[in-house]
Amino acid sequence: MSILIVGGDSRLSKYLVSDLIKKKYKFIKTSRRNSNNDIYLNFENVDNFSIPNNINFAVIVGGITSYDECDNKYDYAFKINCVNIPKLISRLLEKDIFIIYISTNTVFKYNLLPNEKDLPSPAFPYANLKYISEQEISKLAIKQNKIDKLSILRLTKNVCENTSPFNDWIKFIYKKQNFNAFNDLYFAPIRFNDSSKAIIKIIETKSNGIFHLSGEKDLSYADFAIGFLSFLKINQELCNKIDSRDIGVKLRYNHNVTALSMKYTTKKLNLEPIKLDKIYNYLKKFIK
Repeated sequence: MSILIVGGDSRLSKYLVSDLIKKKYKFIKTSRRNSNNDIYLNFENVDNFSIPNNINFAVIVGGITSYDECDNKYDYAFKINCVNIPKLISRLLEKDIFIIYISTNTVFKYNLLPNEKDLPSPAFPYANLKYISEQEISKLAIKQNKIDKLSILRLTKNVCENTSPFNDWIKFIYKKQNFNAFNDLYFAPIRFNDSSKAIIKIIETKSNGIFHLSGEKDLSYADFAIGFLSFLKINQELCNKIDSRDIGVKLRYNHNVTALSMKYTTKKLNLEPIKLDKIYNYLKKFIK
């Protein structure tokens, strides 16, 4: 079995590579950088990309993911995410390669937890582009009679010790200094290694369809920080609850429901929502 990671420079890819090495799976990464270990791929020109031989699975991690770029260069982001990436996936499907396309919880803006079969309702450019890409990829798979070779995995917010603002929080907590946390920005956190393991589970089971990986519940960044301080048995008053408007920040996506229902995913893949204590316990290791 050999796996192609499209977008090998991403943070998620680094965790995926680490897990694949542990499992002794063969893989190849693409990159826009010149590297001896990767193969070159620029999403601006996917037609000239030479698909390596003997690839069984392709994990599509890359694309335009910056909210700013999707806002300010929408036409360019549309071409990459909604035209060129589906075009590349079409070529991969033609070679009978199983596709795992990484998508996002932000395709939804629901007041209740959306399930895997619910119709997305994107509310800002990045989310809209992701949904269009999902649609285009699905159409191609159906047209080629390869829908059994397509899996879409939507993720909630991935965090690690280097993710903003947690990288700063860790430093402040270690020094017992006060820090700010938004009271009006919400998330349902998961870890990058949780996402990596979900991808590998799809590969190992060859499961097609739409899947969700979500944190167990939504909470504001401020409530997360206070919960983390409580978990550490540290004074909760270190966290200053603030609203984004207090410091002139305009949030693009601050809906208070970001978690996803995982009922179908749990049944099909035996994956459960990621418990909050797992996130706290993970971040605790870096306060030293």
